[in-house]
Amino acid sequence: MSDTLPLVSIITPAYNRASYLDETIQSILKQDYPRIEYIVLDDGSTDNTREVLEKYTGRIIWETHPNMGEARTVNKGWSMAHGEIVAVVNSDDPLLPGAVSAAVAFMQSRPDILVAYPAWDFIGADSKPAGHTRVPEYDYLKMLKYHDCMPGPGAFIRRRSFELTSMRDPDFRYVNDFEYWLRLGLYGEFARIPQTLATWRFHPDATSLTGRGTAMANEHVRLVEKLYSLPALPLKVSSARPQAFSSAHLHAATLCYGARWACISHSLSAILSHPVIPFCGWLNWRRWATVFIVMLPEPLGNLGRKLWYTNRSTSFKALAFLKRHFNVGKGG
Repeated sequence: MSDTLPLVSIITPAYNRASYLDETIQSILKQDYPRIEYIVLDDGSTDNTREVLEKYTGRIIWETHPNMGEARTVNKGWSMAHGEIVAVVNSDDPLLPGAVSAAVAFMQSRPDILVAYPAWDFIGADSKPAGHTRVPEYDYLKMLKYHDCMPGPGAFIRRRSFELTSMRDPDFRYVNDFEYWLRLGLYGEFARIPQTLATWRFHPDATSLTGRGTAMANEHVRLVEKLYSLPALPLKVSSARPQAFSSAHLHAATLCYGARWACISHSLSAILSHPVIPFCGWLNWRRWATVFIVMLPEPLGNLGRKLWYTNRSTSFKALAFLKRHFNVGKGG
């Protein structure tokens, strides 16, 4: 019976995450799905990642190569994969039990979709739950207009997607996943899996935290520039250009820690690109709250950032309070 199930290839790019890698590998090996090809690629780690991988020789496929970045490492894994369905599981973000079985069942019920993505839990460095993300139903135009990367941890991709467009663009260090989703979304539908199947670990060394700054901010704008450089875009995508740039600039403004003028510049660009879109929706109001924290003078800025980005429960409570008592962002 299991021979009739599709092979699922899971790729884990690993770079100096030895302290979390064991837990992630175990989360894949303990899945109840019978046909998994698991590939772990060590991207030139300088910690004891290789020692961790050696313990699993014969149980997983693993290689070590000189450091070449996440995008190239993921692309290498995708090229090595044999599965009909493929997923990327980061080295510090373990899957939840039953995730693969649930994703395969969902994708088999929806043969029309290219990508399926679940809800996911925030976990801390100690692996304890710290919050939950309820992902929205897929809507390409909303993803583009509001610069909202809907697929996150635990996204599963059909192998045929790699025949439709090129793989991840290594010119993007921080947002190569989002750039890929926006590009792939031009070729077919994605869908939300109505279950919580994955985790995202919130710790000070996470790339999405350590990368915050003008370089990461500029990438968010540049990925929209790349999308709109593509030929023969659908009319509905072309028409969304002002909104897409506006939300990208607003998101970029939230990342400009220590660069107040860059934050101001991106905020103004957000308003000038489309005067309405920056003030629409709960997501953008949350971004303005972050911009306010970025703009605070020190030491208030440091205190605000510490509360907002290292204590997820405090952040969630603050956002919930604003939404309940001030009706912030209704309708978005």
